[in-house]
Amino acid sequence: MKKLAAASLVAALVVPMSAMAVPTVNWTLWSDSSSGTTMQNAVSINVTYTGDTIGMDTNPVFYNVPSSFTSAEVPNTPGSNGTILMQGGNSTINGFHFDTPVVNPYMAMFSVGQNGVPVSFNFQDGLSFTLLSQGGGNWGGGLLTPSSGSSIVGYEGNGVIKFTGTFTDIRFTTPNSEYYYGATIGVAEVAAVPEPSSYAMLAAGLGLLGWTARRRQLAAARTER
Repeated sequence: MKKLAAASLVAALVVPMSAMAVPTVNWTLWSDSSSGTTMQNAVSINVTYTGDTIGMDTNPVFYNVPSSFTSAEVPNTPGSNGTILMQGGNSTINGFHFDTPVVNPYMAMFSVGQNGVPVSFNFQDGLSFTLLSQGGGNWGGGLLTPSSGSSIVGYEGNGVIKFTGTFTDIRFTTPNSEYYYGATIGVAEVAAVPEPSSYAMLAAGLGLLGWTARRRQLAAARTER
């Protein structure tokens, strides 16, 4: 009975964490080129975009090569949720703003640059990122290449990057002109960090399992005598 109780305790603590291993990304649902909504951990979040734009488009054709926008961490593309379209070619500071802080946001980019015409996203405020996926898109494709720590350059590049940390703003410039390329932003559910008491309960459960196993071994040894 004690062994069963301890096993149940361990399972109760471990299973919920593993069940959230690959959450769907909640890509921003844009209502126009400046406002949209997303959600993280059941909290509705307003997202605004300011800066260089020629509009917003909900055409899912931008993401019709799913392998370029998905990975072990990101299982779904933005689809028809909408994408902010840009031309660049100026010093405007563009930005996605969240009215509630978000954790580990993702940015999807499509058609960044073209053959012989590079386009760069230069992130502000010392932001760094991880490139999770990249590849071809609706118009063929080259690569997205991280450059100088806080920049990424594309020659018809498509893909998804991740910012690690807690943010209210993702700001960047697009100094290269091209008609046109786009980006959107999203978040996924994040597991809560267990309280110290949870770790203590887990340790107690594991200790009880070990104590029970030891008692069974001793009992078996006495029987064999």
